[in-house]
Amino acid sequence: MRVNNIWIGIAMLTASPAIAEPAAPAPTPTIAASIERHHTSNALDSGLAIPDRYTLIRGSLQHAWQIEDGTIRLGIEAQASRYDTVRIEDDRAAAVLLEATRKLSPVVELRGALSYRYSTEGDDFAIGPFVLGTRTPKQVLGAETQLGFDLGSGTALVLELGDAYEKVGKTRFQDDLLPATRLDPDKNRLRFGTRLTRTVGQAAYAVSAAANIVSVEKLGSPPVGLSFGEYTLRAETAWKGADGSSLGVAIGVQMLRGTHGIYQAIRPTWQAGFVKALPHGLELRGTTLGRFESADSDDPLASWLQRGEIEARLRCGEKLTLGTGLFAELKENLLLENKERAHGLYAEAIYDATRHVSLVLRLDYTNRYLTVLDIRKKALDAFVGIRTKI
Repeated sequence: MRVNNIWIGIAMLTASPAIAEPAAPAPTPTIAASIERHHTSNALDSGLAIPDRYTLIRGSLQHAWQIEDGTIRLGIEAQASRYDTVRIEDDRAAAVLLEATRKLSPVVELRGALSYRYSTEGDDFAIGPFVLGTRTPKQVLGAETQLGFDLGSGTALVLELGDAYEKVGKTRFQDDLLPATRLDPDKNRLRFGTRLTRTVGQAAYAVSAAANIVSVEKLGSPPVGLSFGEYTLRAETAWKGADGSSLGVAIGVQMLRGTHGIYQAIRPTWQAGFVKALPHGLELRGTTLGRFESADSDDPLASWLQRGEIEARLRCGEKLTLGTGLFAELKENLLLENKERAHGLYAEAIYDATRHVSLVLRLDYTNRYLTVLDIRKKALDAFVGIRTKI
């Protein structure tokens, strides 16, 4: 479990109603890096548990420049994993983001962003009792623009338009035992959105609407992916206290309509998160959500995802932070009718050795069960790592 995902929902709910102000430009770039040494009990993430060790390296660079009535920001990120034995699972990824924000007038602000990501992912392909390694390259080119209007009296309107094109290359098989083949389709994700927000003191209230139009290349028979439209209407409220505590709730409806009328459904959607600061350096965080999931789904169309997480963190003095958390989720494939039930927990210790260097010790446990395939995946991942930020 990556407990940082807890903060995705809260960040969305407690963000400023207008377009987010960019961070103050630093005189020098901000550089962050980490290296982790892992031991996992299930390197293939499958019903066949094979233990292995691997190294994970991450790095990022961000820099901002002040321009007339605005800011330009550049971000670069990269990461790579290398397994000691199960080398077919090695992954590589790199991304670059260029973002510009400018005030067109005292009440209108424009933000635009371009991004590019390249990755090559190692995986496995089961053929009866044999496991064959695969490697698939993928490129994602994205563009986004937001226009924010200050309507006065604490009211703001944001309009957004974004598009991301995913280009998937041919999958290559281990030792070229099979010819390179296209296994995944190209996709184009077009998004329209609008949000009207009213801020009163420490509370904010909003209504939002969004449409995601996903066009999927026809590949295979039956096709491995289908085009669809996803439409969301939500009411939101958020509160943030002076002590850092916060609460956010969003409820609404979602409609998913598959291509050629293959599927159509309207479901309630929700998202709620909280942060509670307690005495003696203790902090509780949690989130729950229910929504359609298309970016991370084994279904040709999409899945219905329900998930809950809770975390406790304890600050022990100035240098040591202890954390623990657990999650549970249910992912229902809409067309395959498979259900994936999962739960897990983690424990973590972070020691701030210096102002710029932290030592991390972490243990993750996950247990997943796929109902139709009758497969259970268990994994225990332990790692020690070093994180730096300059």
